[in-house]
Amino acid sequence: MSTLADQYYLKALDLYPYDLEESMENLNYALSCNQDHIGANYLMGKLHLEQLNEYESAEEYFIIAMASHSENANVYMDYASLLIQLREYDRAHDLLCHAQKIKGLDLWKIKVRKALIHEHKGNYKKARKLFKKALLFAYNQEDINKIEEDVKRVKMKLKLVNKSQKKKEE
Repeated sequence: MSTLADQYYLKALDLYPYDLEESMENLNYALSCNQDHIGANYLMGKLHLEQLNEYESAEEYFIIAMASHSENANVYMDYASLLIQLREYDRAHDLLCHAQKIKGLDLWKIKVRKALIHEHKGNYKKARKLFKKALLFAYNQEDINKIEEDVKRVKMKLKLVNKSQKKKEE
């Protein structure tokens, strides 16, 4: 049985990201019906993160969504991405370690985010290694292509770092 909150959430989901104003209005209606609605909180967090660049608000919505349903894979992945963006690497790593226990979660997504943590920290060798491990857990060509692009990017950064180090030695 669909609740009123579910109906508003589904309208918002259908509109996102093409009609942000209507999407947000429907999310507000959904949350006024059920403030703990997992989907509405998750999508509101995503909207605040991706469209409004309001990171604190996004984090609040993700936390509420995780508290409402602690096994929603999308919430974990987007929240981890937010934490990486905020340079909260230890928190992101802990969250990803916990997420690894969730059934049905794509392990390649966890490996990619762990690799991103290392890339952001400048540990390119470790990042490249984790990206390559992620390839072992990807099962469609689109995901494999994305990871291969990540590997290329990190290899390029490694070359730049090595060139810079050689110039310093000279």
